[in-house]
Amino acid sequence: MAAAGVAQAATLFECDLKTRIHNGWVSPKMAFVIEDDGGAKVIDGITLAFLDGPAEAKVTRRGDNLRINWTVANAKDDAGNYIPTFRYFANLNSATHAVSVVAKPAAYPQRWSAKGSCKIRDK
Repeated sequence: MAAAGVAQAATLFECDLKTRIHNGWVSPKMAFVIEDDGGAKVIDGITLAFLDGPAEAKVTRRGDNLRINWTVANAKDDAGNYIPTFRYFANLNSATHAVSVVAKPAAYPQRWSAKGSCKIRDK
């Protein structure tokens, strides 16, 4: 009997971030699921509000540093204005677990950022 599928190995980083703006575009809590095949998922308050679940992300590895990129489309600000695309970038050091995150709306000069630390969660 053949196996229905092969489980992918993944690492879950649970992160606490210090944000300068309460209720801004970078959540104070984030989770990154880094899959061994190079894929990733990001879940936080923003993805839950606008995507109803995790965002698919792209990971670029350089030694211990992981560059994680994802987007959130059709977000709505507190004034009810739609932002077509928010681009997110995270730098996560897999050795020290330090993380920094930047959120930038496409075609706008503003940006939000936060720094913090992560811990690896077991299943």
